[in-house]
Amino acid sequence: MLVLGVSWLILAPLCLWLLLRGNGATRLGSVVALAGLEAATIWVNGTARVSPVPVARTPVVSAPAVTTAGSTTSCTSRLPAPERALLDRRQGALRAVTLFWTAAARECDHATVVLHRERRGVKVWLHEGPMRHRPAGARTLPVSVAGGTASVQVPVAPPLPGKGGFGAIDGRTGRPIASP
Repeated sequence: MLVLGVSWLILAPLCLWLLLRGNGATRLGSVVALAGLEAATIWVNGTARVSPVPVARTPVVSAPAVTTAGSTTSCTSRLPAPERALLDRRQGALRAVTLFWTAAARECDHATVVLHRERRGVKVWLHEGPMRHRPAGARTLPVSVAGGTASVQVPVAPPLPGKGGFGAIDGRTGRPIASP
């Protein structure tokens, strides 16, 4: 990985200079070198695997609190910001998205998630606790907590085709969500 980065730092400016100043054979060599660097970068990114953060499979269950209206809720309604997103790709398609965020003191045992396909990614909206208006396409899924980190796994059905720069985006802010 380090060699590839150093190669980009040295060869890319040299190749660009030769593209502008060189003759026909030199220009062709520059294009081939830049294409080789790009192919090597794509190959390295495709083979690099980061081990995912371990996620407990049992949801947190807390004693329900009684509200003034007599109904019970197990947590406070909030909009957690996903800090990391693990995209589960199999056979060239996105099959599931696992979202991670910092767990609260009274973490909900379920979260409502909405996924919406965007050009090169999936926009994600996350809500914990009771909701007055449930958006179309929303799914309520169990939340797991391990080591102060809450997570929820959202299956994608039907699977979404997409490779390369396909990523998760926070629906509220429009910012990309980091991958572990």
